[in-house]
Amino acid sequence: MSEDTKKTLERKFGDQVQETQNSFINSDYIIKSHELIQQGFAVYLLSQGTNTPYKGSRGHLDATNNVRELTDMFLKYGANSNIGIILKDTGLVVLDIDRHSVQTSGLNTLRQAGVSVSFDNEAVEVTPRGLHVFFKIPDGLDISKLKRNIGTGLELITDKITVAPSVKNGEPYKHLGRSFSEANVMPDWLIDLSSNVATSGSTQTGRVPKYSVKERWEMILNGFVQGQRNNMCVSLSGYLLRINVDPNIAYAIVKKVNANSDVPLADKEVETIYRSAYQREKQRRLGGR
Repeated sequence: MSEDTKKTLERKFGDQVQETQNSFINSDYIIKSHELIQQGFAVYLLSQGTNTPYKGSRGHLDATNNVRELTDMFLKYGANSNIGIILKDTGLVVLDIDRHSVQTSGLNTLRQAGVSVSFDNEAVEVTPRGLHVFFKIPDGLDISKLKRNIGTGLELITDKITVAPSVKNGEPYKHLGRSFSEANVMPDWLIDLSSNVATSGSTQTGRVPKYSVKERWEMILNGFVQGQRNNMCVSLSGYLLRINVDPNIAYAIVKKVNANSDVPLADKEVETIYRSAYQREKQRRLGGR
């Protein structure tokens, strides 16, 4: 190889390295994640373009408020990894409002409950399926006594949340209005809505909304909708068993659908829901109903 050829190749390789370094340094995801750490949040990474942990990672259990550790994660998984934050012990909760369809709109649920509200002056993130509204927890309020699923298309998130500039199914999360640290205190109507229902448990005791066959297949395609995840998991599990899908295959399908959801349920919760649906189906068949 001639010296001129060697120098040309070295320059080309050097340019590629410089381009990669610049892309990494200028990543909106990295810049935003470092800002979140400065604001006091523990940050974790998710598979690019999804809300699924990277294979081999522990998802939210890897959350860190150490910039060096987080940078190492970006180096390992990629500069455009989706980012999430831990809400526990931050004094914040998030109202997740689904706007994926008219039938499942959380805004409709609020209107039906007599709540007329504008989120123009709130800390809001627009998601591919709706809105995440951040609120401060009032002094003295025990959020462990509040229900997570508070109505069709409405969910109160208290543990972890995916944030902008993450992307889901090609659509970005966008932050609007106040910063997280400037979020308003939970309004009375939200406290009332999340208090006037049975406290969250591992099983469903009330009536599960009836979903159409079309809606169940949409679950399989799109995942469970936040605000309805438990009800959808119950409904899909029962449906698959009722149409005689092999129980092991049905469970695998439900787990896969959950994994593809915006914010998946915990594996243990899915298992509990499925076992309950399986036992109900066994009783139904024994009873001839």
